[in-house]
Amino acid sequence: MSHKKIIQLISANSLIAATNIAVFSKAFLGFSLFAGTALTMSTAWFTVIASLFSFTYFNKKLLASPNSYSIIPNKIGSLDECVVYFEEAIQNGDVFDKDILKNLEQLKRFKRKRNIINNVLLQKFSPHELTYKKFDSVLNEVESIMYLNMQSILNKIAAFDVEEYENLQKRGFPKEEVSQDKMDLYNEYIDFVKKATIMNEEILLKLDKILFEVSKYNSLEDGEVKELPAIIEMDELIKNAKLYK
Repeated sequence: MSHKKIIQLISANSLIAATNIAVFSKAFLGFSLFAGTALTMSTAWFTVIASLFSFTYFNKKLLASPNSYSIIPNKIGSLDECVVYFEEAIQNGDVFDKDILKNLEQLKRFKRKRNIINNVLLQKFSPHELTYKKFDSVLNEVESIMYLNMQSILNKIAAFDVEEYENLQKRGFPKEEVSQDKMDLYNEYIDFVKKATIMNEEILLKLDKILFEVSKYNSLEDGEVKELPAIIEMDELIKNAKLYK
């Protein structure tokens, strides 16, 4: 069982116990099931019934939930679906929590930057102009790379045995159980997720540069767009990202 799930179990059961103590202890409310006013007795019975239901529901749900990450489908439909899977993944284990939170933040930032750039483009160019189409094509390609990158990260997280890793980590990775090859494989998974997360950050930085370039000009030809430094940098990053996959 993962460390996070243990904490969730302890927290849920402690809350149920604390509620019953507050209701039935003479040091607090001191309600009784068989004595007192109709209101206090009904409150006491409600507390007991609610506690039994909550205890059964939360313990069954937490114990029945998988200890490892759910298998990510081969084809995630959109960046919005990536958010759903990241939020699910963060419920299991702690190994990738920082990277998952970073990716969730990056997804929000990407959507915001994409909308800002598109709004600026529409202020300066008609959707039918070649210049707008060129920028829009680049932005679509960037979104595709972000999408593929996020899916690769999710697949690596899903394939990683978090429970096994955390159990070994607690025991200091005993050499009799963890060969160097196994340790290297763990590190490859972790390094991949970190490097892919850094690549996302580079993409976001280059989006900022594209926004700066767009804001400087009121008119551009298609050929000039291709020669903009920010576009050249983004094209190069896209090529490298495709090779990285």
